[in-house]
Amino acid sequence: MKNAAIIVTALLVTLAFTAEPVLAFQAPVITLDRVEVAAIQPFFAKPRVGYKDEKEPGKVESVGSILNLAYVLNIKNPNKEPVMLDEATFTTTFEGIEVNTAMVYEDAWIPGGKTNQLRVVVTNEALPTILALSVGSEAAEILKEMKTSPGAIAKKWWDTIGDFTFPIEVTGGSATFKDEKGKTMTVSFSGKWGKAAEKKVEKKEEKKK
Repeated sequence: MKNAAIIVTALLVTLAFTAEPVLAFQAPVITLDRVEVAAIQPFFAKPRVGYKDEKEPGKVESVGSILNLAYVLNIKNPNKEPVMLDEATFTTTFEGIEVNTAMVYEDAWIPGGKTNQLRVVVTNEALPTILALSVGSEAAEILKEMKTSPGAIAKKWWDTIGDFTFPIEVTGGSATFKDEKGKTMTVSFSGKWGKAAEKKVEKKEEKKK
């Protein structure tokens, strides 16, 4: 009887451990921490190269200056186990106008209960930006309301980006994560940056008070 009792007890202990509920894979949280100017060239859209005089005017190149912005994202893992960022994509906007799309494919592990930062550098070119603003109907409506042109607003962005006086946003963000068992989960995210965005946040906090 003693042996039988010991065997029954052992089985109950084993069942107790195996019957523990499996913890759900909680969705990681992505927020925009800040935007930085990674690299910039003085604004130009179609530079004339090789100009000497009227007889040798050189030629106009279809190239534009570069503006590289670094979007620093906070990725919080609420799970006890580590999760891996498999891929991510998001759209960037200046003053509510879409200007670029970023894609991330590097794998990055986030420890359980920790927050990692991901730095995504997005390259903007003056000439393609102007051309994109010239053909998009949505952008055309916004520019009409602002009483400006594609070339003028692109120059403004290049000239004032260092002060972040205009709102920059991350929209339509989507990221896919995997846990150690290979289970996947996709989360969405967005964020705002700039002095204009900060003022909106301050106003909301004042209203709450």
